[in-house]
Amino acid sequence: MNLWHRLVDWLLREQRARRDELARVEDPELLKAEWRSQRQRLTLWLASAALGAGLFGMIIGQLVYQRTHPDPWSAEARRPVILGVDSRQEAGRFELLITADRSLFYERYRPEGALSLRLPRARWDGGERQGRVVRPGSSFSWAVRQDGQDLKILLVGVGGALQASDRIVEEGEDWVLHIEVPLTP
Repeated sequence: MNLWHRLVDWLLREQRARRDELARVEDPELLKAEWRSQRQRLTLWLASAALGAGLFGMIIGQLVYQRTHPDPWSAEARRPVILGVDSRQEAGRFELLITADRSLFYERYRPEGALSLRLPRARWDGGERQGRVVRPGSSFSWAVRQDGQDLKILLVGVGGALQASDRIVEEGEDWVLHIEVPLTP
């Protein structure tokens, strides 16, 4: 019996569909309303596709822009860049100058006869620099090198304790770390 009801329902739906189709063809207003409905659906679909394509393009553009223009607030952009390492001897003192593009934070460690400074997250592409100062009573070696993300500065006295001082000074737009060692005769 159930099969019989399904068959009758299907036949009635088919008859209604044929009648609706004939009425649609015979009534131009009904046909126009259907066309308007189809145009609205098509317009909505095209607008959605255009919006999706625009958003996809913006995401791709942002990814490309971020690769070529780093975020100025990112940790990498705020990382101090060492612009130069200079050493000079004058008037009874040796001076090591570390110039950076922004203020430096550094840690000082003074083992016996040496001075060790670590500048965390400071970037320097100059490789390793080192030198030796030999004077009677005040010989020492110095080295500046990149160690991972840190810049390490080491001064080691040879044959005695090393008397060294360090200070950071703002000079124009740059910051300079001065490390001074008196050269006693």
